[in-house]
Amino acid sequence: MNRIVVVVALACSSLFVACGDAGGGGNGLTGDATAGKALYETNCASCHGATGEGTGQFPSVVGEGGSEAIEIVTNGEDAMPAFGGELTEQEIADVVAYVETL
Repeated sequence: MNRIVVVVALACSSLFVACGDAGGGGNGLTGDATAGKALYETNCASCHGATGEGTGQFPSVVGEGGSEAIEIVTNGEDAMPAFGGELTEQEIADVVAYVETL
């Protein structure tokens, strides 16, 4: 009986680690950088540039990511509009995963 409890506990902890924050920035989803690239090109590149270095008044996103990026993309900040009503949580996780590769 004790072995079963230990095995179940280990399996659950492995699942928790695997489903954590990788590329999802805190929303519990795993972002797909390949899918995120297309979303970035459509929704973000006009302001942040094709390489993420920023354009004019809009800042660079190079080196950004994680839960703070999820929050900003979802709710907006300063001149940045909120995309929470336009993109799904998965799409936002995908965009952030792509930005983390820049």
